[in-house]
Amino acid sequence: MGQIDLWGNEQEDEIVLDYPDKIKQAQDVLKLSAEISRDYYHEPLIVTYSGGKDSDVMLDIAEKCLSKDEFEVLNSHTTVDAPQTVRHIEKVFKRLRAAGVKCSYHNRYPVHTTMWELIVKKKMPPTGIVRYCCAELKEASTPNRICAIGVREDESTKRRGRNLFK
Repeated sequence: MGQIDLWGNEQEDEIVLDYPDKIKQAQDVLKLSAEISRDYYHEPLIVTYSGGKDSDVMLDIAEKCLSKDEFEVLNSHTTVDAPQTVRHIEKVFKRLRAAGVKCSYHNRYPVHTTMWELIVKKKMPPTGIVRYCCAELKEASTPNRICAIGVREDESTKRRGRNLFK
């Protein structure tokens, strides 16, 4: 017999996630990415940081497996983050800078653009099916660099089954 969840639904079996393997895989990918960035671009790996839970996890893993000289942190400011998120980013950047990690903010699409201007240009807000905000405001902000962007495959169908290096 299964367990009852918070909504009163019976659950079949407990799902067992192998976190140590996932963390080890993430560390290996970050280490390899940092090596490629250093050897090919002669620059540290860029760890993108939104201030969200996925970014916090990726940053934590990077801090545990890379030296402060092997990575830098970039926030691509979207102009629609909650004030609490902006304060969290500032707090994290202050801690990282005190530890000697380079941190910076970025927004140029191709010039500084707000999310509201981008919505008008695209004629719709981003949705779970149509996601242009990351490609427009974040991924395009780091040409000719190796970046760890920390997206989860369950965030959209396009990300499902994606190669670790893309």
